[in-house]
Amino acid sequence: MGILNFKSNTANTYIKKQLKLVKNSNNKKVSKIQNVGIVADVNLFRAYDFTKKLSENLGIDASNINVILYDIEKTESLIDNYRRFSDKSFGLQGKIKDTDLSNFVNTSFDLLINYCEETNIYGQVIVCRSKAKLKAGFENEYADFYDLSVNIPENRIDTFNSEIIKYLQILSLLK
Repeated sequence: MGILNFKSNTANTYIKKQLKLVKNSNNKKVSKIQNVGIVADVNLFRAYDFTKKLSENLGIDASNINVILYDIEKTESLIDNYRRFSDKSFGLQGKIKDTDLSNFVNTSFDLLINYCEETNIYGQVIVCRSKAKLKAGFENEYADFYDLSVNIPENRIDTFNSEIIKYLQILSLLK
């Protein structure tokens, strides 16, 4: 068993413990969505950077969307200067070692959206540790971490975003 596999397993153990603790502590107060954090895989943004369209639909300035990308390959070229993280950004038990990632997690976003696949354990750790007021993501085994979870295949980003927008409108959280 390699060290990366061991780190992944301990991060998964941490998440399982947190799932038992979460069970919706609804102490969140959001009046309107003004800033958004996005966690996604770098390959998604190589194929399709949807942040401009998302900012228009949310009615917020694109500068109020903060993106951090999971990049296992640690490629040299940055995609639109988005910050990146990898397995090396974490220690045992999902502890965050990277300063940029720690700052992202400790930012009190009005909304955090996780576009990472369910199999990306580090994306789930970020959602779990995030100080965001509302969290949204795909319906999966970690859905208890989300305030909004949408049951749509992970490759249908525009449909996923329109569903999130629809629910935020119903909750009167958009401008």
